[in-house]
Amino acid sequence: MRIGFPIALQDFLCNISFLILCAIINNLGLEASSGYGVAQKITAFIMLVPSALMQSTSTFVAQNAGAGNQKRARLTMRYGMMMGVGVGVFVFLFIVFKGELPSSIFTDNPAYIAKSVEYLRGFGLESVLTSFVFCYMGYFNGNGKTVFVMAQSLAQTFVVRIPVSYFMSIQENVTLTKIGFAAPAASVFGIFLCTIYYVYLRKKESVNLSGDSYNKKNQ
Repeated sequence: MRIGFPIALQDFLCNISFLILCAIINNLGLEASSGYGVAQKITAFIMLVPSALMQSTSTFVAQNAGAGNQKRARLTMRYGMMMGVGVGVFVFLFIVFKGELPSSIFTDNPAYIAKSVEYLRGFGLESVLTSFVFCYMGYFNGNGKTVFVMAQSLAQTFVVRIPVSYFMSIQENVTLTKIGFAAPAASVFGIFLCTIYYVYLRKKESVNLSGDSYNKKNQ
């Protein structure tokens, strides 16, 4: 319950946040709403790789943390990040410069395709940044730090992504590209929070190891 409930609450609130984002973009008109809907189908595929890395990282980290091998757990997270970035750079370049190709799979309406590409150009960097965030999350979940994972995920969404999306939507020359930038902005914020917490855990681990070594010497 202590580990599973924060994850379930996080998923529930994140789904609520997507409804809020849809409501914001629906106010921009039919073409923007439809284009965003097409783009969301593409971003769902993009997120499959980071999601898979997060789940596999969580499993490997849990196994190694349980065995007391935190060094290997950290290596698992780092290798996951490198793999994710490698794939993410290719995806970023593809959707930014050739976004009309995947968009045309879901619609043949030129206006909807144009709006989809418009959003993807702002969202594109997320395909790289999210690998860092998701591998951090897998590492923390594997160590049982699910409350922090939930807190930082909700902070990304409700402190950065939704406010930035809304702010961009009320600007005079609003475009879906500007709204799309809210996703990578939220990920940058998430990386910042996760890095701070990771450093904190490392320092705490070092203090505990030093204490254990001192106790053994004095036994």
